[in-house]
Amino acid sequence: MIQCPNCGGLLKFDIASQQMRCDSCSSLFDPYAFEMSGAEESTDYDVTIFRCPQCGGEITSTDETAAGFCSYCGSSNVLESRISKEKRPQLIIPFKKTKQDCTNAFEKFIKRAVFAPNSYRAAGRADSFRGIYMPYWLFDMSQRGQINVATSESHRSGDYIITDHYMMRGMLDCYYNGVSYDASSSFADDISSDIAPFNVKDITKFSPSFLSGYYADIADVDAPVYRDTAVDLAKESTYNYLKKSSPMAKCSFDTPKENVKGCMKTNVNATRSAMFPVWFMSYRNRDRVAYATVNGQTGKVSADVPMSIPKYLLCALFIAAILFVVFQMFFTITPKILVLFVALIGMISVILYSNELKKIISLENYEDDLGMLDKERRVEEKKMARVQAQVGANFNGVEGAGTDAYVVTKNDIARAKREKAKQKKAKKDSSGCFVWIIALSFLFIGFGSFIFQGLESVLDTGNLGLGGVLVAVLFFIVSLVFTIIAWKNLGHMKTKRLFPASVWSTVSILMIAIITMTNSINDTLYYIISMIAMVGVLMNIIGIIMNYNLLATRPLPQFEMYRGGDDRA
Repeated sequence: MIQCPNCGGLLKFDIASQQMRCDSCSSLFDPYAFEMSGAEESTDYDVTIFRCPQCGGEITSTDETAAGFCSYCGSSNVLESRISKEKRPQLIIPFKKTKQDCTNAFEKFIKRAVFAPNSYRAAGRADSFRGIYMPYWLFDMSQRGQINVATSESHRSGDYIITDHYMMRGMLDCYYNGVSYDASSSFADDISSDIAPFNVKDITKFSPSFLSGYYADIADVDAPVYRDTAVDLAKESTYNYLKKSSPMAKCSFDTPKENVKGCMKTNVNATRSAMFPVWFMSYRNRDRVAYATVNGQTGKVSADVPMSIPKYLLCALFIAAILFVVFQMFFTITPKILVLFVALIGMISVILYSNELKKIISLENYEDDLGMLDKERRVEEKKMARVQAQVGANFNGVEGAGTDAYVVTKNDIARAKREKAKQKKAKKDSSGCFVWIIALSFLFIGFGSFIFQGLESVLDTGNLGLGGVLVAVLFFIVSLVFTIIAWKNLGHMKTKRLFPASVWSTVSILMIAIITMTNSINDTLYYIISMIAMVGVLMNIIGIIMNYNLLATRPLPQFEMYRGGDDRA
């Protein structure tokens, strides 16, 4: 805690004045006026670390006051704390947007989210945004050297098209300073990229005084994790410049893109640590949490927005009623056309459901989050190191190895077997999906023209012939394939479910395929089947919304990474 030299009150960083303001006497001071002697040579600074007992999330503060909330899971409790020394960042961008600016930006953003739950909107209006300094790595890179690109330029001469080929050469002299990546595994990479960029014109030398009145996340991702990504970004940017804005842009590039990028010698000249300002709000729903973040410098908003199922269904019912009236005014919808239309909607909903499951698996496995992947890798490396140490000790016949070394338990063996079986199953599933796709492609090539002719006949006459039956059967086969794929994907999800919701749509389409085969003349039967099928499609749509809400929320951060206890106890 920094005390006011005039009255002894608490000094906090004031966004409006960009200085330290006393809570008691409102005196203003330069943030650098409170640097300790020799601070320039010190690589550490004192902080209080708060760890949430609910989710394990950690934040730091230079104040001595206890935090009554968790920034990551939104739980209201007294956080466990300890005093520690943390590595001192080199640079910082102070907050430029106040909490009121942040709230106004979020309210403007959430107005466009029609289906957001009311509780989520209320969470954004309340005093729930917290100012947090997020750790970042900054990369300064340069590209120098000769670049050779094979290009061509075509022009017409009479009945001929003449193409001129050139080998264009040039010297690269490019600089990329301050390319930033977040250094916290708890701060998802997609959120970080959504609120980017931060303008480095406001960057300044770090002082702990800037943190007074705010919190800071702990940097737990090393710079080399993002080094290759930063280099690739620099190469991509240079290639885009050559392609669109340089003197080479007037010609077509014949050299493949990767070959051109491979010739760019990119050097990382400096890697610096920094802290960037973020306003952070967490909305918790059971064991999941949605985040709303606002760039504390520019005011750019990024938010995970869940969807309210009642709101969506009410709006969908309203739109469906309007469309039904419009279609009845301008088109003649016979019962036989209606069942095919319902089957089409059902098939589309099944495909959407299956695709969303793939996205959920990708999200749960952190496939696009390099920071979390690195953290999981380090956890696994520690686990493997303990196992290998024990195996080595036993192999060398070290007496008493079981006392100090880690002993492989039955749970370890079972866990390894499950992981191996899971990888084998995933490989089998991927090959099976490929076979299904090939089979459907051959089916479409062989019977596609006949099916389209039959569908055209149904639309013209309103009667189901062989073509209408084939259309219904095709819809069922496609739905069945994607439902099987969805069922297999459920086995790879951490969020467990008994069966995919797409089963309801698939069963509904099967009923439609059967009724089309009978070619009944009873219109009432078609209407009844259509209504039953729509109920199945509706159940699938609810499943799609539930999947969307899984994608729009995240597991409690770090909770899975803290694996305490001893399974031998």
